[in-house]
Amino acid sequence: MNSTFDLNLTVDKLLDMKPDPIPEFVLLKEFKKLSPESREYQNAYDRVCSHIFVRKIEEGQNDRGFWPPFHGLSEDMIRKCLSYGLDKNHRCLKRVTGYILKVLNNEDKFDESEKQDNIRWWPEMFVPLVCAGMLAIIDGDSEALEIHRKCWAYFAETAFAKGYYDKEAESRAQNDYFGFYTKRTIPAFGYYNLLLLAPAAGESFLSDATDRALADYCMNQAENVYYVYNNRLSDFVPIDTAKKDSRDFCHWIRALSLVSKFKGWKKYEDSYFEWILKQRNEEGLWELPKKPNRYDFPLSDSWRTRKNRIIDSTIMVLRLLNHNKAY
Repeated sequence: MNSTFDLNLTVDKLLDMKPDPIPEFVLLKEFKKLSPESREYQNAYDRVCSHIFVRKIEEGQNDRGFWPPFHGLSEDMIRKCLSYGLDKNHRCLKRVTGYILKVLNNEDKFDESEKQDNIRWWPEMFVPLVCAGMLAIIDGDSEALEIHRKCWAYFAETAFAKGYYDKEAESRAQNDYFGFYTKRTIPAFGYYNLLLLAPAAGESFLSDATDRALADYCMNQAENVYYVYNNRLSDFVPIDTAKKDSRDFCHWIRALSLVSKFKGWKKYEDSYFEWILKQRNEEGLWELPKKPNRYDFPLSDSWRTRKNRIIDSTIMVLRLLNHNKAY
């Protein structure tokens, strides 16, 4: 990273701007590493838990523990909770975790479905992957993840066994494993796969060679990252203040955050971070011209003031630069 950029000074600058309760807590928890045992942390967390944004999320959760439909709205609510700094023991996340575990244990199911070429694709292949991916970001240490990580790691190892991405080999492995044929197999570089296979707590689920090959493919060859970003990651994206449209920048940053969890990201980091640093405004902060349609906007109570736009925009970028958790 640019030697002239001081992340801690930037965080202090944001705190000096007197942010609203949610962005203040995010800065204290994720960047200042305030002890959860401290009174300051607990008071700040209480302000988040009682915030109207969180209360609305609680009110929308149904008796089974999710926000229908799960694929789409529940996923977004989970990301919102996590982006606000709520921990896995918060009642919203505990309740949705209970539902996810029931689905993974075939004790419950999604109410919605998608029509595919094989009727078994949705319940047997896709739904467990979605649930495992969401569980991985809520509670990455859950024992329920092991079988799913092993399964999708095997597909990734097969896909990149020759040092390059072999779609046919990946498809054969999935059709054989699940015991049915489908044209729509699921590539290793999709959103849920990246969540599930990213190293966690020092443990890698892929070999170093496959980790590097997957990161290289995402950065150089993939035309998109499914459910996250619709363009190539190799194309640097500016904050387009002239067009007042920063959607591509936001989704690009999110996709980079997912890939950045893999060891193979390291060789790309410096050049991408240099570009991202160039997108700062004259005050050395980031400022999106328009509120993006992303789970973490707004963090501040309102986006009517420039101060809040700068705080929320800068937190989004700092989470990538600081190697924070990716959603």
